[in-house]
Amino acid sequence: MNQSDMSKVMDRILKEVASMRNAGQAEYAHDDDDVFANFNRISNLLDVDRKKVLMTYMLKHVDGIAAYVKGHESQRENVTGRITDCVVYLMLLWAMIEEENGVVYREENNPSMHSMWDKLKTEDGSVLTDKRRTLDDRIHSESDMSQVRQAGARIERAIKEVGEPT
Repeated sequence: MNQSDMSKVMDRILKEVASMRNAGQAEYAHDDDDVFANFNRISNLLDVDRKKVLMTYMLKHVDGIAAYVKGHESQRENVTGRITDCVVYLMLLWAMIEEENGVVYREENNPSMHSMWDKLKTEDGSVLTDKRRTLDDRIHSESDMSQVRQAGARIERAIKEVGEPT
C-alpha cells in the first residue's frame, strides 16, 4: 500500500471512529454533559478508577482481536468493529488523562467553558460534578488517582468507625 492509499484508509477509519464514538455516547453515557458518564457510574459502583473500567471494556475487544489474529475469524462482531472500538477507547482514555491533568479545564481563552464552570460552582468555590464529588475532589494534577481513592476510602472508613461529625 502506498502513502496516498494509506492516507485515504486513515481518513475513512477516523470517520468511522467518530461515528462509533457518537453512537457510543448516545447508547452508554446517557449524558451529553459528561462523555465519561458510564465509566464514572461503574467506577463509583465498584470503587475503582474509571480508567480501569475503560481498560476492562477495551480488553474485551483486544481479546477478540487477538483471537482473530490467531485464526478465529467467526465472531459475533467483525474484527474491524473491535479495532474501531479500541481506537475510541484509547481516545477516551487520552481525554480522561487530559481532564485529570487539568488540560481541558485550564483553557483560558474559552469563555463558554468558564461560564459553564461559573454555573456549577458551589458556595466554597469548588465545582460540583455529581452528588458527592466536586471537581477539586476528582482532579489532582500532581497525584496518583489510586492514592486519592485510597485516601478517600480511609476517610470514609474512619467516619463509619467514629461516626459522622456533628
